[in-house]
Amino acid sequence: MNNQDNTYNGWTNFETWQAALWLDNDGLIEILREEDNITLNGVVNMLDLMTYEQAELGVLDTRLLGDIMTHGEFKGDTGLILDQWWSLVNIQEIVDNNNED
Repeated sequence: MNNQDNTYNGWTNFETWQAALWLDNDGLIEILREEDNITLNGVVNMLDLMTYEQAELGVLDTRLLGDIMTHGEFKGDTGLILDQWWSLVNIQEIVDNNNED
């Protein structure tokens, strides 16, 4: 039996921690909080803005995608990297964590 803890700073994994940190640091979670209750759709929309729009603008090496790539798990095409990252983020955990306050 494997008892290894695969969490990251109290979150499901690195990617979930990273997404929650970006939302908090950029003040986007506060924008969602002003709408009274943070929803799955709201978090997805904010993260979508932060990732895909930034990728389209070419902000890849120094901001969001650069952070994703430096974690060392992803190589290759931008879209594939973002798809892989999205598949690992536990959006529901971010919603639940922020609605506990």
